[in-house]
Amino acid sequence: QHAPQRRFTHLVPMHRGEGGPRRPFFLVAGMFGNVLNLRHLAQLLGHDRPFYGLQARGLMGEDAPHDDFTAAARDYIAEMRQVQPRGPYLLGGFSGGGLIAWEIARQLEAAGEEVPLLVLLDTPVPLRPALSRTDKALIKLAELRARGPGYLLEWARARAEWKRRQDQPAQAQADSAFHNTAIEAAFRAALPRYAMPQRYGATVLFRPPLDRRWQVSGGQWVSSAKEYVFADNDLTRFAPALQVIEVPGDHDSMVLEPNVRVLAVGMKQAIEAAEPAPVSLAQAAE
Repeated sequence: QHAPQRRFTHLVPMHRGEGGPRRPFFLVAGMFGNVLNLRHLAQLLGHDRPFYGLQARGLMGEDAPHDDFTAAARDYIAEMRQVQPRGPYLLGGFSGGGLIAWEIARQLEAAGEEVPLLVLLDTPVPLRPALSRTDKALIKLAELRARGPGYLLEWARARAEWKRRQDQPAQAQADSAFHNTAIEAAFRAALPRYAMPQRYGATVLFRPPLDRRWQVSGGQWVSSAKEYVFADNDLTRFAPALQVIEVPGDHDSMVLEPNVRVLAVGMKQAIEAAEPAPVSLAQAAE
């Protein structure tokens, strides 16, 4: 049986798995809450498996975006249960959406449900460690050596531009149907409030090749975005059983053609290994 004919706030059928016996897969959109960049992945995972994207509240319309991951997960679960009343549930999240998927898994397991697999698509920890003063200085020194004195002027201009943007009030995107600015602000407000719990179930992180731009103190590396580089996105301390799989592309292009084809193969393998047995939605509802 397919999903009831009703309007969902969060749940977006990317395809309904026409005639397929597989359990549905639910994937939470990234920080901006839009599932459109996941459409290639949905198709490549196969039409024998229903695929649902979970998009942010307030993406369209006047509803206020969630600024709390616990509340967001609770609302997402309510809609997930409309199409799959009971588990096991197969979950994932792209980028920051992986944090909400993490909380969905926690709430489902606390309710007695099984989550045999959580897929994370380059998901970061809620709060990345800040660069130390020493490491900031090492980066400036490396750039000065590589680019000469002109780097200092470029740095000063970039710093002034960054401060100018910080001082400006956020402007609504009047020319867009999507409320990206408000959703991003709500998501960022939720980050420091989320106490990420331990997860002991199967968890697979798909991430692009590491961006090691600068080597700093202690043998650590810093990326072009000036963030410390961790081969596991610093997630193993929260998920001891974490499996890490590298895929081509970068953070955004890993879910787009042509890179998404490699990601889809890896995800299919992980899902099929975790799935208890092929089952129809009608059987799952019984």
